[in-house]
Amino acid sequence: MYVYNLTVVISDEVFTQWQEWLQNVYLPTINTNKTIERVRVFKVLNVPEKHYAIHHETTSPAQLLYFIEHTIPKLLQQSAETFGEKVLFWGTQLKEAKSEE
Repeated sequence: MYVYNLTVVISDEVFTQWQEWLQNVYLPTINTNKTIERVRVFKVLNVPEKHYAIHHETTSPAQLLYFIEHTIPKLLQQSAETFGEKVLFWGTQLKEAKSEE
């Protein structure tokens, strides 16, 4: 399994707007993309600010790379235009570790 973890830090003043954007723009775009098999949104619990981790999961490294190069930049640009620096993102590419690795 390959995962693109997108960590998000959201300012309180735009949090409600960001939640709407996540549900109405971000997730529908990912779900219609077909390169990502599963998306899960997690709230990070051990920090006082509003932090979320969005996991984009696929079994194909090629599909993950395509997603990172073509889909994510457009969504991050849209977020920057909408929220400016009140919503910050950073991504990490992950591969599920097997016991033999």
